[in-house]
Amino acid sequence: MTLTQITFFFFGILAIIVIAMWVHAYLDRRTIRKHLERLAAQFPGTIVQESSQYPAFHSHNEGRPFTLLFNEVKVGKQNILYAIYSITAALPHSLLLIKKGAYKPIEDVSSFDKVNGAILQDIETPFEARSLSPEWAARAYREGIQPLLNDLGSFLSLQCGPDALVVGKPFEGVEEVDPKIILNTVTALTKLANGLEQVPS
Repeated sequence: MTLTQITFFFFGILAIIVIAMWVHAYLDRRTIRKHLERLAAQFPGTIVQESSQYPAFHSHNEGRPFTLLFNEVKVGKQNILYAIYSITAALPHSLLLIKKGAYKPIEDVSSFDKVNGAILQDIETPFEARSLSPEWAARAYREGIQPLLNDLGSFLSLQCGPDALVVGKPFEGVEEVDPKIILNTVTALTKLANGLEQVPS
């Protein structure tokens, strides 16, 4: 092959990859929207979608507003699509839970500790627990929130409080937008919010 042929071949392959990525994202958006429309038929809510962005679903569960949205996050050179749930809560303190081994070690640990609190050592869970109010967080575990985390074990991070619970994980396929799975997650988040709100400060 001549240099010109190699160049055209390279750019041809590159164009195919870009088109395939665009088509895949387009099909993902359409499929996600279809599943959310099925969800809205069972669980009243609103689907919002801006032009090319992924759709989001807004609704209420037991009087708590919640949102399911999809967001692309740049990790290194890759864009990873995340499914993110958010439900309102009124907590006196915050608790951050990060799945063990899910993220690269933090470079500036002291700054991270200053914002989120040090790791709570005596809490047995698949998550690293951090809080600026460690006594309250330990009390929350003693008073029974740990079993409530079992239904949220597939998420990589859970930010609990002060005014919402926010959980997220990489989107791994359209089975994750099955209405039954979404409703199970929303129910688990509602139970966790109820449990945390009952823990005295």
